[in-house]
Amino acid sequence: MDFGLSQDQQLFQETLRGYLAERVPVVRVREIMESESGCDTSLRRDLGAQGVTGVVVAPEHGGSGLGLLDAAVAAEELGAAAAPFSFHSACVMAPLALAVIGDAEAAARLFSGVCSGETLLSYVPDGPDLSDGKLAGSTLFVPDATTADAFVVLAGEPGSRRLFVVPADAPGLVRGALSTVDETRRVGELVFDGVEVGEGYAIDDDTAARVLDAGRIVLAADALGSAQRALDLAVQYALERKQFGRVIGSFQAVKHMCAETAAEVEPVRSLLWYGAFAWDERRADAAAVASILKAHATEVATTAVTTCVQVFGGMGFTHECDVQLWFKRAGYDRQMLGSPVALRTHAASLGTVL
Repeated sequence: MDFGLSQDQQLFQETLRGYLAERVPVVRVREIMESESGCDTSLRRDLGAQGVTGVVVAPEHGGSGLGLLDAAVAAEELGAAAAPFSFHSACVMAPLALAVIGDAEAAARLFSGVCSGETLLSYVPDGPDLSDGKLAGSTLFVPDATTADAFVVLAGEPGSRRLFVVPADAPGLVRGALSTVDETRRVGELVFDGVEVGEGYAIDDDTAARVLDAGRIVLAADALGSAQRALDLAVQYALERKQFGRVIGSFQAVKHMCAETAAEVEPVRSLLWYGAFAWDERRADAAAVASILKAHATEVATTAVTTCVQVFGGMGFTHECDVQLWFKRAGYDRQMLGSPVALRTHAASLGTVL
């Protein structure tokens, strides 16, 4: 069995990689992340034109109609570019959750903006309390809390959960920014003070869990991209930086650091592909693999990027050195949607035989 990417997926990957290298260099990433909003609508529009923002949206709604494996391919490239864009939330979790909408007109209106890149959605999997058609409470670490156009909020108790699309300017909704390690993807706090939402849309627990698993898989892909990019930068630096009349890459200690990092990073790619494949095919082990994948991939990424920072020496810890972007990005991926410890505990509780 030849388990790998198809020709179409490879072409998709190469095209996106080329676009990001040309149009979203590190200089541009820094400009966006240091801007007041921290986001760039033109970047989303360009990604929309390439089918990235609508990768999991059905063709009848203007999307590419592809699977999670394709989304993972895109996420890895976005991670490698440190793209200032919460792809996992806006283009994977929110659209997958909104697939439950039975109102064709409402779905078309929402998905049209997502696919074109004009509309920025943010998915809130741990929403506030729901009572009498109103949302009350707060939730932390919401992606794009201060810049999203609307929030896809999951609320209610297990077995009777509802999905709501809450506009950013909804009466009673207060948005605030939070400081976090990754400056390329901002998060914030949402406070719901009696926000009226009506009936919303019914969503079963299995679907809600699958949306969460999809987000974890995509974050794992982003972490893999971060680790690979940091390793590439470290190797390039080791072949250029001279010490004692020799490039530092000629020293055995530095060689081993880079080689061992590569040996840890590369196997993650196969696990990622299988995790996304299992999710697409609804395999029995899909949920457990998603949690284990995200736990392992983000641990490997944080360790790998830390090692790469050390290759750069004291310069690697400075803001001026680009490798710090991926160090911070890997830290974000590690903690969002569950830490490694929490995810391994969750996987064990499922009782799935792997």
